[in-house]
Amino acid sequence: MAPQGRHIAATGRSRARWLFLCAALVGLFGGMPKASEEAEPMVTVTESKGVYKVTAAFAVMESPQSVIAVLTDYDRIPKFMPDVQVSRVIERTPTGAVVEQRAVSRFMMFSRAVHLVLDVQENGSAIRFRDRSGTSFSSYQGGWTISHHDSLTIVDYQLTAKPTFEVPAFVLKRLLKRDSTLFIDRIRAEIALRENRQR
Repeated sequence: MAPQGRHIAATGRSRARWLFLCAALVGLFGGMPKASEEAEPMVTVTESKGVYKVTAAFAVMESPQSVIAVLTDYDRIPKFMPDVQVSRVIERTPTGAVVEQRAVSRFMMFSRAVHLVLDVQENGSAIRFRDRSGTSFSSYQGGWTISHHDSLTIVDYQLTAKPTFEVPAFVLKRLLKRDSTLFIDRIRAEIALRENRQR
């Protein structure tokens, strides 16, 4: 690739998230598909020394309050997340909750049951979580950040995880990206469904 071509490619990668948000904001009333219905979530997965990091961003037309209501409705998560078999609040705290979750993830010939006990901290537009069980992951922590820009609600997601089980890195990276994308799609669908019911 010519030097100019390499520069253009690098610039495109570094501005990917910014372009996504601009397209959603500028195109909202310009005849483009609605961000909450058509725009694919931006999901990236990286791995270093057995530690995986997932970052994602997506936009919806519903309010930040609607987004937070879905993300913190822990007991109902299996209703719109079929792979999550159990999600229940086992303790309420002054700043959040302790949530037990059990899920099964499948990819090709790979199948893995996951057990988490999450300490969740709810702080306005930020939701943070950390697994304290150490059963499926030696470390598992992340969070959601919700912000409002013009007519859109922007949601940023981060997860850092180190599994206790052995699996090829390329398999787990693809699995994490697929599951994170499906998770976000189902969250967006649930947000829209609840908003429509309230109208």
